[in-house]
Amino acid sequence: MAVTAAKSVMAFRVLTMAVDLCRLTTRTMNVNAGHERTSKARIIHQIQLIRGITKSLLPYRTWVVF
Repeated sequence: MAVTAAKSVMAFRVLTMAVDLCRLTTRTMNVNAGHERTSKARIIHQIQLIRGITKSLLPYRTWVVF
C-alpha cells in the first residue's frame, strides 16, 4: 500500500513539474528570461532525478522516453 502511495505522489510531482515546464516554455520572452531559463533547468533536473530513482526501484520495467 505504501509503495502505491509513493508511486502516486511521485507521478503527481512529475506531472506538476511537467505542467510548470510547459508554462515556462510557452510563455513569451520578457525581462525575466534568465530566471525562466534557470527555472526550466531546475524542473528538468528534478524530473531526471525522479525518473532515475524510479528506474532504480523498478529495474525491469520498460520505460517510455520523454
